Amino acid sequence: MLTTNDYPTDDEFLKLIAYFHLPQIRDQLMADIPGIDEPPEHILVAQTSAAPYWSRIEWAKDLLLHTYIRTSPEHAAPILTTIGYINWWEGRGSKAHQYLQRALDTDPGYRFPCLTDHMLGAGIIASWNTNKTSAHRNNLDMP
Repeated sequence: MLTTNDYPTDDEFLKLIAYFHLPQIRDQLMADIPGIDEPPEHILVAQTSAAPYWSRIEWAKDLLLHTYIRTSPEHAAPILTTIGYINWWEGRGSKAHQYLQRALDTDPGYRFPCLTDHMLGAGIIASWNTNKTSAHRNNLDMP
């Protein structure tokens, strides 16, 4: 889905919603978003030697927002959490917190947004944003 400019079909959206409910698949999907060939555990905490492809991340966020629109509230927490996580990658902690809170509102027992929000509350910044060559910029993927 990230390699095209087309929105998925309704069936593909439904599969994506289902995949995000399985933690191992969700984590792998999240690690695929930045388009970096490094260990997933490094990508998820934004500690990679390569800079992410920010335009790909923006497209993923757009796809996830469209997925969220098609998701019922009881299935929305994983999608909202991932959107929040992407905002954290981009250095938008306040926006990330809003998505994580919305995820917790839809599913108070879902641990991933709670743990991610604790990470934000501890002041942890995505490492990509501590380096000017890898930080999120308004001119995505431009020199």
